[in-house]
Amino acid sequence: MPRQPEDSRPSPESFLKLATKDSKRGKLNVYLGMAAGVGKTFRMLDDAFALRRRHIDVAVGLVETHGRLETAAKIGDLEVIRRKQVAYKGVTVEEMDLEACLARRPEVLVVDELPHTNASGSLHEKRWQDVEDILSAGISVMTALNVQHLEGVQDVVRSATGIDIRELVPDRFIRDADSLVLVDVPVPELQERLRQGKIYPPDQAKLALQNFFRTELLVRLRELALLQTADFSGHDLPIDPSSVAAESRIAVAVPFDPAIAKPLILRASRLAGRMNTKWFALYVRRERDHPERMSATQHRLLTENVQLAMSLGASVVFKESEDVVTTICDFLRSENIGLLVVGQPGRRGLSARLSPGIVNLILEKMLGFDILVVEVSRAE
Repeated sequence: MPRQPEDSRPSPESFLKLATKDSKRGKLNVYLGMAAGVGKTFRMLDDAFALRRRHIDVAVGLVETHGRLETAAKIGDLEVIRRKQVAYKGVTVEEMDLEACLARRPEVLVVDELPHTNASGSLHEKRWQDVEDILSAGISVMTALNVQHLEGVQDVVRSATGIDIRELVPDRFIRDADSLVLVDVPVPELQERLRQGKIYPPDQAKLALQNFFRTELLVRLRELALLQTADFSGHDLPIDPSSVAAESRIAVAVPFDPAIAKPLILRASRLAGRMNTKWFALYVRRERDHPERMSATQHRLLTENVQLAMSLGASVVFKESEDVVTTICDFLRSENIGLLVVGQPGRRGLSARLSPGIVNLILEKMLGFDILVVEVSRAE
């Protein structure tokens, strides 16, 4: 499995915070993907080695290789804590040894497959409960999961797949994580990995391509993973208004029309770059804009715009509301925004006065903020 280009990866220093002993609780770093095979475990192990090169004490609590030789080789000479042998229905299965991990007490512990259900007789039913004990003991954790295992997305997953996911992880593992790393590959590349036998054996791979690895389903799961990451990127600590001038912070009100959204994101990025300031891409989603009401093409374009904004340094924020204007204004005040970038109103003249659109209403309601109205077309 190829590594990501080095220039797109965080520096090792960015992971040192995982081992910071400034509180009793360990730090949590989550690696999130849309499906098996995107490279979560590879990325996690790469970062574990980067930590060790910085003289951080790292150990492996458990890594699931699923019989993949490349994954087993990737563990290399990292210290692996012995597994616990558990008798289950007449056979012996191996589980992560929670007691051994706590006794070893490394600074950072690698724990793969967070949603895993432990064998009967284990201290906890779920591996995420083991991880909570490890964090409470002051040990930092690097862990991985696929987005369909989050409790909060089950309505979307069920509508898209018809499957009830049994192994679920509370949303707080994403919300309260100290770092969230999206491990992402294009859908066609993931499907090609599957065909090459890099994820499942050939007979399983063929069946998977007809079921869970169908293009339309992977597109939906990829969008969910991106949106989870975008939501996380907006969970910054509150800014002290006295320490940051309001006029130096930018937000762009992004419409769900992808053809209009992209040029607005690019314009806001250029402005933020010239002003050397933090910026936000704000989506206010009404009921009619929910994923299940979008076409596959709209899903793809929305996903690309979210990726674009994140790659350009935006904190992407999603809000749910039917009152778009009030939600935008409240967000600007809460984040101390001085400049809002919007698209040109779609309604003008008498039509705008009789039935004003969102941009018209923002222009009427805004007080204390500057507004940049950008004329864009679908052709752009």
